[in-house]
Amino acid sequence: MKLICGYLFVVNVSAIVVNFIDTVYFPYTGRRSGPEVFSMANDVVSQLPELIFVYWWYLVGSIFILWFYIAAFRKIARKLKAVYMHWLLVFCLCFLLVLIFIVAGRGGFQSKPIRALNAYSYPSSSLGGLVLNTPFSILKEDAEDLERVHYFQSEDDIREVLENGKAAGATRNKDISEINKQNVVILILESFGLEYLGPPYGIKSYAPFIQELAEKGRFFPNGIANGRRSIEAVPSILAGIPSLMSEAYMRSPYQSNTAYGLGEIVKSYGYSTAFFHGAKNGSMYFDNTTYRFGFDHYFGRNQYPDPSHFDGQWGIYDEPFLQFAVDELDKLPKPFMSGIFTISSHPPYNLPEQYQDSIPEGDIPMHRVVRYSDMALRKFFESAAKKDWYKNTLFVLTADHTSDNFDPRFASSLGRHQIPIILYQPDDNIEQGVISEVAQQIDIPATIIDYLNLPEQDKVLPFGRSLLTQNSQADAVIKEEDSYWLLSQGKYVKLSMEENLPVEVGDLPATFMKPAGQVVQADLGQLERRLKAYVQIYTNGLIDNSLYSFSSENTQ
Repeated sequence: MKLICGYLFVVNVSAIVVNFIDTVYFPYTGRRSGPEVFSMANDVVSQLPELIFVYWWYLVGSIFILWFYIAAFRKIARKLKAVYMHWLLVFCLCFLLVLIFIVAGRGGFQSKPIRALNAYSYPSSSLGGLVLNTPFSILKEDAEDLERVHYFQSEDDIREVLENGKAAGATRNKDISEINKQNVVILILESFGLEYLGPPYGIKSYAPFIQELAEKGRFFPNGIANGRRSIEAVPSILAGIPSLMSEAYMRSPYQSNTAYGLGEIVKSYGYSTAFFHGAKNGSMYFDNTTYRFGFDHYFGRNQYPDPSHFDGQWGIYDEPFLQFAVDELDKLPKPFMSGIFTISSHPPYNLPEQYQDSIPEGDIPMHRVVRYSDMALRKFFESAAKKDWYKNTLFVLTADHTSDNFDPRFASSLGRHQIPIILYQPDDNIEQGVISEVAQQIDIPATIIDYLNLPEQDKVLPFGRSLLTQNSQADAVIKEEDSYWLLSQGKYVKLSMEENLPVEVGDLPATFMKPAGQVVQADLGQLERRLKAYVQIYTNGLIDNSLYSFSSENTQ
């Protein structure tokens, strides 16, 4: 009886509580948590009081589950009478139970045991998260080991595929002898999905200032977040590394591989570098990550001078922290490159006291904090416009990932990756307009290197391209539903990670702007080959630490 009791508490109760807790995290990642969650232990411990305060009902629910099991077990145990059997019969019954558990655990008598991928195969891939349970994902997923792929026999074959995927005229004619030493500010907006913009993109605008900038700058409404988590966005935006593993790059064994971050690249040309994030230093490893990518200075909650602006959960409210960032940027030697990551447009949807009555509610709680962050961003630009470095600065605006859906059109595997990407230069020295090509976070390093006219193409990974040039064959690559996806020319190609499953192709959802002036139909066979080339470069490149053998310079 004690053995059964121990089993119930150690196995059953733990599994149910883990499933219960993951209902909080699932809406933001779009998938069941795997073993990568154990690497978040430091963040959870440091924010435990705030997490308990915000999600107290999950603590109460977990305690209730424990109490229910104890009460039910005691009640049942009192009614059971001891049964004595011969030791041989006990052995046979135990052996039979072990066999039953093994068969049940592997999912049947088939040659291969069930995996998380099976949940996405039937009845619909969109129901995979519902079919799975979190304990299964933690036990069955291997977040560390990549398996080498062999879609192509040689590197020359891969280069040929990549070369065939380049649109004619996709590179700018420019004088490479002169470096364009302008400042660069990369603004990463927490959870700003495209659906928060108004028509013709979303239903209603909750970010009017972002939309104003989009009209003044070079706007890519078909922007794609390469991952679904903040920790995946930073390597994508600062180093052009897509998120095609279950585990985030910075928590994987490959984080020590050769990687050229934007901060490192520009420092040799006299740039000062800094990164701003209003959360506690160490959150999501952003301080170490940005140091890793060459940023010399990190400004977090620990460096912010007024603790009264703490939101009670994550860090400093966006409005005061963005003003702090303007002041610190003004102190940096010029030229500078900076990254700024906002935090307020995030659960638990807190607002500063002075805005509780003035910022109206939206259709969902997320809309109110989006409005606040948009207002804070407007004030950031108003303050920056008074500085002498403002007109000599390229602003790159994007989001780390999407968040809560209120527009059902965006509640899809691809819709949950749609974010705005905007290039804004106050002095109007880049071509403006709405560009209907697909763009992605990993295009940002190549774009900045192109804009600054730096001879550093050997440090640009082959997954991205410069957004300053027209490219009718522009790609975006993501991992979703245990599959790799390529988005290009109004189409998608979906390559399952399971062997021998057919490649899926189709049209991009209606939430994507149709490519302007596309005359030639997409070659789906070529798109499939490009996707396989990207997957092979990424996977084998991480294993061999050879990603940059396919840099932009080496594939031209």
